[in-house]
Amino acid sequence: MVVGGKGQLPKLRLAITGTPGTGKTALSTALNGLFQVIELEKIAEELDLLGEVDDGSRPLDVEELVKKLDWQKPQSPIIIEGHLSHLLPVDAIIVMRCHPEVVDARLSVRSYSVQKIQDNVEVEMLGGPWFEIPDDIPVLELDSGSYPSSELSEIVVEWLVNDMSPNRPVEVMDWLDDMASDPS
Repeated sequence: MVVGGKGQLPKLRLAITGTPGTGKTALSTALNGLFQVIELEKIAEELDLLGEVDDGSRPLDVEELVKKLDWQKPQSPIIIEGHLSHLLPVDAIIVMRCHPEVVDARLSVRSYSVQKIQDNVEVEMLGGPWFEIPDDIPVLELDSGSYPSSELSEIVVEWLVNDMSPNRPVEVMDWLDDMASDPS
């Protein structure tokens, strides 16, 4: 992928967040050549900030993680990938979304419990992490169910080299509204 547009990628901390199954890892992998990619869970594990396994996952102490990490301006563009990465001090956020039926199918393949799948589908239906994102941070929302990761990565690069403009989606994806208007 060639970086063009108005300039080079800014030296920033970019969170890639979203409900499990929305394509965070796939997008991070597609961007790996341009960014240093850091998995939130691996950082937390190295710092011994993950709790005991509960319903297939390990809770993360985000507040303690923020205290322990060095949050100076990075020397190169960094991606912090994980469904809680938007809670960290970052410069911009990519919110990965996809239709709840796609989330259901993806998590079923991962052998998640029925309850955990249902919980994550509900979170995605209600807007994923949007309720926790500060208003003063640029956000790009992407639908991984409609585009391949390679195309989404090009959208991310274009957004970043164009000063993260627009800095918020005109309209946030609304799966509840879409499902209510679908006659099937």
